[in-house]
Amino acid sequence: MIDPKFYSDFGDRKIPDLIDGFLEIGELRSIDDVLVKIADITAKIVECDRVSIFIYDKKKETLWTKIAHGVADKIEVPKDKGIVGWVFLNSRELIISDPYSDPRFNKEIDKATGYVTKNILAFPLKTYSGRTVGVLECINKLDGNFVEDDVKFVKILSVYAANSIENALLYDEIKRTQDEIVFRLSLAAEFRDETTYNHLIRMANYSYVIAKEMGFDEVWCEKLRLAAPMHDIGKLGIKDQILLKPAKLTDEEFEEMKKHTVFGYEILKDSDIEVLRMASNIAIAHHEKYDGSGYPYGLKGEQIPIEARIVAVADVFDALTSERPYKKAFPVEQAVKMIEDESGKHFDPNVVQAFKNVIHKILAIKKQYE
Repeated sequence: MIDPKFYSDFGDRKIPDLIDGFLEIGELRSIDDVLVKIADITAKIVECDRVSIFIYDKKKETLWTKIAHGVADKIEVPKDKGIVGWVFLNSRELIISDPYSDPRFNKEIDKATGYVTKNILAFPLKTYSGRTVGVLECINKLDGNFVEDDVKFVKILSVYAANSIENALLYDEIKRTQDEIVFRLSLAAEFRDETTYNHLIRMANYSYVIAKEMGFDEVWCEKLRLAAPMHDIGKLGIKDQILLKPAKLTDEEFEEMKKHTVFGYEILKDSDIEVLRMASNIAIAHHEKYDGSGYPYGLKGEQIPIEARIVAVADVFDALTSERPYKKAFPVEQAVKMIEDESGKHFDPNVVQAFKNVIHKILAIKKQYE
């Protein structure tokens, strides 16, 4: 709880900015977005030229930041070096009015950038539990030097910043764990079918960029990226003698193979998790065709869920351009032409157009995960 006397010490001049800033930060989940917003709000309220926010990397024992006003590159310093390191290790704030005479100040950054640091206010980022997660550094007060009143504001901001950073880092860790679990489960189905882990990553990211091009929002696109790799999870229910058969399947065997769409749907349906519900739509419908000639139900046009229509293009393109034990990879130009030729037949024309619009992004993803 903030002491009401805190507000009376400053009047109400900066309070609206402070409250608005807290509300905006509270709605963010991305660590980058949190850092940018905290830096901007701090610079505005403390009235300084630049703000840097350093986060402690426990594995490397360094303090780093991707968010530093006026500096494009990431800054990384050992936890026991410089002003930032001193503030972190001692968990105490510092006001420095003449940095160039302070032996802890690293002059090399100013030399490299041409910037002149006149004064600094550095404050430890401590969570409510007392854990120090980084350092907030304000540089060059716009009018005069930093004073104790600035420390009071930065103290409020730093506590909120520390907890926001801790929450964002936790969210990122949970998200990375969720991604890894989804991909590993998806790979379990593909493992018996000579398909690589990178295929799943590629087609998932192809699906994401196609969906973005079609105008879907970031949240939906990210769910699609997670759901896409589960499209063939129903192959877990297909017998090895059919799934692994090196020769062409008989008509009867192919009918059995088609059941992987239904099996996948049965595995994923009725979940409370939206990503899994989306994955169930993809599993059941990614072999449907826009003209109604696909399987298992012969759905046509917009009867096919849009997520399945997007994944169909992404999956087929990656399959065409990937080498398999039973085939060579098609050249990219030929594969794109084959996708175009199936527009309105196998594939949704709108999805095909979006695919063509972002082919440069798709090829970059392909190169990255080859």
